[in-house]
Amino acid sequence: MQALNTFFFPKLLITVTRFFPINPHCILNNKQHERRVSCSLSLLLLRAAKRTNLLTERQRKREEEGSYMMDTNNNTEKKNKRRIVIKVGTSSLIKADTGVIHLSQLAKICEQITELQKSSEFQCAIVTSGAVGAGMLQLGIKEKPKELQKRQALAAIGQAHLMHYYEDMFATLGVKAAQVLLTLENLSQKSQYNRAMNTFSSLFDYDVVPIVNENDTVAVEELRFGDNDTLSAHVASLISAEYLFLFTDVDGLYSSNPMKDPNAKRIQVVDDINKLMSEVDVASGAGSAGGTGGMVTKLTAARIASAAGCKTVIGKSTDMEKIVECALGLNGGKGGGEVTPSLNSKEYTLFLAAADAAKGKKRWMLSVPVKDRVRVNKEGEEDIKSGEPLLVKNVLRRDSNGTKSSSNNSYKVQDCIIVEDEEGREIARAIVNYSAEDLAHHNLRVSDAEEEFVHSSNLCVTHFNEEYRSVSRNN
Repeated sequence: MQALNTFFFPKLLITVTRFFPINPHCILNNKQHERRVSCSLSLLLLRAAKRTNLLTERQRKREEEGSYMMDTNNNTEKKNKRRIVIKVGTSSLIKADTGVIHLSQLAKICEQITELQKSSEFQCAIVTSGAVGAGMLQLGIKEKPKELQKRQALAAIGQAHLMHYYEDMFATLGVKAAQVLLTLENLSQKSQYNRAMNTFSSLFDYDVVPIVNENDTVAVEELRFGDNDTLSAHVASLISAEYLFLFTDVDGLYSSNPMKDPNAKRIQVVDDINKLMSEVDVASGAGSAGGTGGMVTKLTAARIASAAGCKTVIGKSTDMEKIVECALGLNGGKGGGEVTPSLNSKEYTLFLAAADAAKGKKRWMLSVPVKDRVRVNKEGEEDIKSGEPLLVKNVLRRDSNGTKSSSNNSYKVQDCIIVEDEEGREIARAIVNYSAEDLAHHNLRVSDAEEEFVHSSNLCVTHFNEEYRSVSRNN
């Protein structure tokens, strides 16, 4: 203790007296003062430790912020890349005659995507069909079952088989791939929609190619995409893609079924889907035994993608190399996004995109399951296309005058519906403020006619023509 007093306390007294007004001559002779010194010393050490930890924490935060800024700068370049969604149908992956995986076609797809992915311009996502077909191949089943549970079981068997091939192909080419399984329920919930969007963004940041399919095992009939044409359009909308390629066993959209009508003509560019559907026979079934889609589903996909600002190309899978020509462009390979000569030739059908693309909540509305359809009069149609709310008085419904609506009277307040013009052509998606029961049973007062059936922020226009489309054929 004497040694401690001799060597330690003089220095301690100097330190303590700087901070505390204590008489140093009284400390060694008074135990109370000794305890005060000990407490004071403890406080000093505690404050010093806190200050050191605080400085260390600030330094760590500065380093993290600096690292974050570096990552942000690096990611900015990645986020400036143009995104492309490529949908490959069952008929393109499964040989129709033998029912086996079309390996040469799959290799061709992966090579073209690798070429885009490794460029400095593009990020690619694949929406693949073929899980059920691959499951049928594994079990030796020739005919696709009609029961939902059996198709779901085949999808579970075939998905692993299909991903194995994708993984091997991309690994050989030096590209990483990831499996993403989605249901319509995932995207219809705003929180899950945002998580899916963030997941895709992170995969692109890692230079990974997402391979997307519907999660058939858990999807219920009411909340299924139904076909991968529609799924691919939702993915294109989700990731803000510039191009959606729908590859199938035909080289574009025809005026009629080219397999039955020798006079069928290929349509090169589509400006107005509603006009097209009134002039062209597109009511054909699935193109192959293992597929679920047809030309009708491709038009639905093109409508969704167009509303989200994405161009849609329908082409033949055997012409896969044309992906690169279309995406990169033929004007010096700079990828200006023009309607290139390859698209104006007899190889593809191009659906133009809306210049004023849906964003935020309106883009998410494209993924909300539709509960019903409602027709509006001409005034209501003009209000919708002009960005105005849809009023109750402009909704057509069955009444004493005999006016009829296409509604099944099944929608409720805050449900999503399709809004049609007087001729039954889709013009918008909407989240309604009134139920079908309110309109059908005249539960509205006369003054309610001027009320908003749909607020303008809950209207997403899905029909575009030359009058309302500010995008030209060269954009």
